Amino acid sequence: MVFTLWGQLRIQTKDGSGTEVLPAAFVYGQLDRYQDISCDAGTEMLIIVFQPYGFFSLSGVPADELKARIVDSELVLGRTVASLTDALRTSRSYAQSISVIENCFTGLLNGDRNTINPLRSVIKSTMEARGQLTVNELTRITGQSERQLERNFHKVIGTSPLKYLHIVRLHHFLSFIRSGNKEASLTIAGLESGYYDQPHLIHNFKQFTGLTPTQYLTTAGQLAVNLVIVN
Repeated sequence: MVFTLWGQLRIQTKDGSGTEVLPAAFVYGQLDRYQDISCDAGTEMLIIVFQPYGFFSLSGVPADELKARIVDSELVLGRTVASLTDALRTSRSYAQSISVIENCFTGLLNGDRNTINPLRSVIKSTMEARGQLTVNELTRITGQSERQLERNFHKVIGTSPLKYLHIVRLHHFLSFIRSGNKEASLTIAGLESGYYDQPHLIHNFKQFTGLTPTQYLTTAGQLAVNLVIVN
């Protein structure tokens, strides 16, 4: 979820002929490709990156309905978003902004929006294994059939089990190279993260970010990769 507190964000139109202004607060689900977003000088924004099942638990909206879409937050969470945006614009510190968000989301979770997550245990196991599992192993962990697992993943996370495993593996690669291990070669970092050849790593990385690992390491202000960094 992205809040534009000052200025404007613009995204390239689908036909590539120009740009269009994004809502002051918007949400987006799993993307099937990277997208270029530009902003005015002095633009200030606040980005909330949810855990895989977080937004589904908060809103009750099936994740596959938001897949590859950018949606005005008010269409999903109602007028609460306008009040939250105003409160964030008057916050005097990051700590106050975090407190405002937590209070708002706690209120939503305590209401009738709270939704049971059928994948809590498998998500935990996948994180602990750094994404280095197979879909068959996920079915054994959950006791679900492959079809049930596929359906629940699309509903809760907005992607297939296999693609989710790829995303978690990529997160751990990012965590490795961003935690003081930049001196290590990309080959070593890739092996630590379950990539057994560099072309596979580069293809997977560029598919999700639009950058190669080398470009990412040399790019200042790496907003293009707003992924959850896991340990």
